[in-house]
Amino acid sequence: MANEAIEAGGMRLLAAPSTSAHSASDQATSVEQTLSADDHRQRAYQYARDWLESAAPDATVLAYPSALTQDYLDNGFSLLWTQDAARDELATQVNVISLASFSPEFEWRAWQLRQLRQQGSDTAYDIFATDTAYALMSYLNAVPDKGMRWFFGSLHHSPLPAPSVSQRKAVFKAGLGPSLPAFLRKLRPQHPQYTALIKQIVRLQRQARSMWPSVNSDGLIYPDQAVTISLALNLVDNLSMQGYWGDSQRLEALDGKTVRYGGDLLDAVKRFQSQHGLSVDGIIGPSTLKWLNLDASARIRLLALNAERLRLWSAQQPDRIVVNIPDYRMRLWANDQNVFESKVVVGRQSRRTPLFSSRLDSVVLNPSWNVPRSIVQKDILPKLVDGHDYLSQHQYRILPNWQSDTQIDPSSIDWQKVSVDGFPYRLQQAPGRGNALGKYKFNTPNRNAIYLHDTPAQSLFSRSRRAFSSGCIRVEQAEQLADLLLDLSGKQLTDYQHYIDKTQTKWVPLKRRLAVQTIYQTAWVTDDGEVTFRDDVYAYDVPAKRTITTQKPSYLTQQRHSVEMQAQ
Repeated sequence: MANEAIEAGGMRLLAAPSTSAHSASDQATSVEQTLSADDHRQRAYQYARDWLESAAPDATVLAYPSALTQDYLDNGFSLLWTQDAARDELATQVNVISLASFSPEFEWRAWQLRQLRQQGSDTAYDIFATDTAYALMSYLNAVPDKGMRWFFGSLHHSPLPAPSVSQRKAVFKAGLGPSLPAFLRKLRPQHPQYTALIKQIVRLQRQARSMWPSVNSDGLIYPDQAVTISLALNLVDNLSMQGYWGDSQRLEALDGKTVRYGGDLLDAVKRFQSQHGLSVDGIIGPSTLKWLNLDASARIRLLALNAERLRLWSAQQPDRIVVNIPDYRMRLWANDQNVFESKVVVGRQSRRTPLFSSRLDSVVLNPSWNVPRSIVQKDILPKLVDGHDYLSQHQYRILPNWQSDTQIDPSSIDWQKVSVDGFPYRLQQAPGRGNALGKYKFNTPNRNAIYLHDTPAQSLFSRSRRAFSSGCIRVEQAEQLADLLLDLSGKQLTDYQHYIDKTQTKWVPLKRRLAVQTIYQTAWVTDDGEVTFRDDVYAYDVPAKRTITTQKPSYLTQQRHSVEMQAQ
């Protein structure tokens, strides 16, 4: 029997027409018998499309109308988003992406989900929520390839293909049963930091509605200095909003116009400095003022951005070394327990330590240093124009190439004629006290030739900002790290003491090879629940220039048809 579309409860449904005319029934039956299976499918699909267009908020803003039409048709037009827990979980993940400010699409989706939920239109909400769930899964599919751009200064500004048929079926299977909230939670980064950061975002969202007290000073403010009451009160209000000042703390008045910058107030500022990776000296200067005056909205964005970055970092390896570049610190986990930490020095702004993953396969005792060509060209060759004494002073030797260990006499080379861009030799620094790698190198094979190592320049570890290297990672407690790594592989550092004493190079392979990952997190939550921020050493947190909007991205309408074709 031929179907027709009728209106029911604000949406179009498929229904059979009633008729008492036997001839009309016979005629309809005759027509039905002449239709092929493809014709039936096409007619059913068109009716489903009519339902979608009448029930959806605006069919032109759905990213995946063809996929939605087929999926709702295949599942009898059942609504999926009947549980508040599922709606809340979808909103949470979409909101976090929205607040990170790199995706106009998800900013618009977050706004649209709120509007539809407030309006109480279940069918319209259901269709748009499913479309958004598809967009979320498509986004997650793209993160391994595009996340390094999206989370480090680029925009998500083009449509993504629909998720696979199997992924879409999984959404409907979960939605038609009780498991949609659990299904959505599995789309979160499987890292405890994600939930912790969300709690801090919610806390700051409440504060964002209030005036954020600013602290201003024309010069440095030193401990025990007399400061005006108005400045002290602004400082107290600011620290109180951020959780560093409690009701039991007190100011110390000096007279009717000033208070002493000391006591509880100084302690609160030092705690604030510690949680922001600053020098904990109590001196209020430009860096401390910058963080004091970074308001709730800006901090929310940083928390959301760093929450999304968690999608890139694996927390599934029980044995791993993680170097957080902006924190200038490495941590070693064995059997999923944090058993070792050390300060590190990372690459400076012009020679950034890359984000990479590898495995630590060996410890090298008394390593020689094969100087990278970029360092030879930029740092060493300019110093050789007036003579080659610099080479002997720093124990460098010249080798013909990367295959030969035959040493070349520096005096046999006309340094005036050596081209900076075409240096034909290999430069190697011998093991010893002045070697740039120190006594220990921790080998992590990767295409960037980046590794962890010891260093003779220990004074740099006393600084709060430690971006000084040419890309490799210098470890303050390198000897303790070497001892621990060997112990994990059933070996002892003392067994190799004669190599160390004789300054003889020795490669020691590790039976227990740890995963190594460099990450870039400028905000996280400590084990005791305190939010922590770090300076953006490589300017990766700087957002691309754009305007936040609740309007649908133009590409959803301009390029929707190309996405539909990919979804077929």
